[in-house]
Amino acid sequence: MDRLSDLFFFFLLYFLLIVFHELIHGLFFKVFKKDRKVKFGFKNGFAYATSPHSFYSKGKFIWICLTPFTFITLILLSAVSLGFIPVNLFVNMASLHAAACVGDFYWVFLLSRHPGNILVEDTEQGMTVYLDN
Repeated sequence: MDRLSDLFFFFLLYFLLIVFHELIHGLFFKVFKKDRKVKFGFKNGFAYATSPHSFYSKGKFIWICLTPFTFITLILLSAVSLGFIPVNLFVNMASLHAAACVGDFYWVFLLSRHPGNILVEDTEQGMTVYLDN
């Protein structure tokens, strides 16, 4: 029974971590566009945050993409360093979270391929990039 409760706790913790990840995205959507609405939800089994019809500079959208990975990694590092969580939980959570960030890393990769000034529109399906001609 201990293993079953440990497994349940692990998946609950991971679910909460993903929700926290999306809340961080939402917070930074608001930091850069206070007047825009942020929507949260689940689609195809994945949590998401979006700010439809909002436009961001490339730099700001990169911040929005990378901030959850950075904050959560620092929180997990602090928790394991201070002895709040065991090393094996840190390794599992940090690894799963980094894997869950692949989409964010992919957006950053795509944006980094566009030189100069661009605008990024957040959509519920992804993003639209507008080149400055």
